[in-house]
Parts: sequence; C-alpha cells; structure tokens
Amino acid sequence: MALHMLLELVVPIVIYYVLRNFVSPLLALLLAGIPAAVMVVVKAWKESKVDMMGVLMLLGFAVSALLAFIQSDPKLYLLRESAMTLAMGLMLLITLFPLRWGYHVLRPFMFYVARQVAISSSMNANTVREHWDWFWEYYSTFRNFLRAVTGTWGLALVSEFLMRVVLLNTLDDVDDVVYYSNLYMLAVMVVLGALTVASALLLRHYFNVEQERIKVAERRSEIEGIIARAAAEQQQKKTSTTVIPPRK
Repeated sequence: MALHMLLELVVPIVIYYVLRNFVSPLLALLLAGIPAAVMVVVKAWKESKVDMMGVLMLLGFAVSALLAFIQSDPKLYLLRESAMTLAMGLMLLITLFPLRWGYHVLRPFMFYVARQVAISSSMNANTVREHWDWFWEYYSTFRNFLRAVTGTWGLALVSEFLMRVVLLNTLDDVDDVVYYSNLYMLAVMVVLGALTVASALLLRHYFNVEQERIKVAERRSEIEGIIARAAAEQQQKKTSTTVIPPRK
C-alpha cells in the first residue's frame, strides 16, 4: 500500500518539480508520468483490474503536457508553470461525474486515495475494497463527504491558476506574481489540509457512533430473541406437563 501511494502520488510530483529545473516542462511531465504508468500496467497484469488512481494521475499529466506547449513569453511561462495544478484540479472535478465504462462507475478521486490508505498489510485488500464499496452504496454521508473533499480540492487547485491569471493582469513585476501566487497556494494548502483532517476525524467519529448504535441494536435484538425463545420453551413445557383428566 505504502509503495503504491508513493509511486502513484508522491514520486510523480517530486520528479516533475525536480526535473523541470533541468529539462523542459514537457519532458519533465512525460518522465514524471512513468511511475504511475508502471503501476497501472503492473496492477492490470497482476490483479486483472484497472488502477483508477494511476489512470487519473496519467490523465492529469497528459493535460499538463498539452498545456506545456505554451511558448516563451515570460508571463505565459508563469501560466505554464501552473499547468500541473490546473490539470490536477480539472481531473479531480471530472471525477465528481459518475462516468461509466464497462461495469465500473467513476467515483470521486479522494475515494480512491482514501481507500488506498485504508489498505494495510494486516487486512486483505479485497476485503477493504468490499467494505468501501458497501459504505459507498449505503451511506449517503460517506458519499457526500468524499464528493465535498474532492470538489473542494479540485476548485482550490484550479483557483491557483485563475489567481495567477489575475495577478498577471494586475501586476507588472513577474517576481511579485510568483511571490503572491506561491503565497496564495501555500495558504490554500494549509487551510484545506487542516479542514480535510478535521472533517475526516469528524466522519470517523460519526461512523464510530453509528457502528456502536448498530452493535447496541444487534445486542438488543439478540437478547430479545433469547427471551422470546426462552418464553416459547417455557410455554411448551407447561403444555407438555398439563395433566389431562381421565374420561369417566
């Protein structure tokens, strides 16, 4: 699980931001997409299923690569620098639509991320997937939470690109544009990170309470069943021990 998360989410972004200092943004994007592509192929071969998180990451890099063709005007170059965040934001927003191909229906991007985090070495991966599918099917709070988190992050990433457009139209100094856009993105990441953690803890508390309520209801039902069976047995004993008077 940790290796999958590292290769699919962390490593591609790190590779991109490191390589863009030495090679063209387009080449950096293409090279950064290799780990996600490898994971998609490996999972398709080993588990005979599509790795949705890897596919979505590849789509994000593909959109970024298209935007990277913007040429050398300094201000346009700054927009090209935001291509990655714009592509990721659009990708997250697209996953809010329940697109279907084959038997699979697309779910919010954070569903796949959170489910991957939930898979640990101590639990069977298929069991975790079944549980998450069940939660998604029967708990509207669960669905709404993941949609809200995915949508919020998607809009925030897109807003960084829009903010940079506004700054480019209002500020003459390119250095100021870079400074304020980076400051804006840092503030957005801190706020969204805190809100995501807080809301995840709140959701976990909700599910713990709901799970305890279900357990109490099950115990009550079990006790009532035991009492009912005991009463039925007692009634049966009374019936069997009733003395029928002899006929005269």
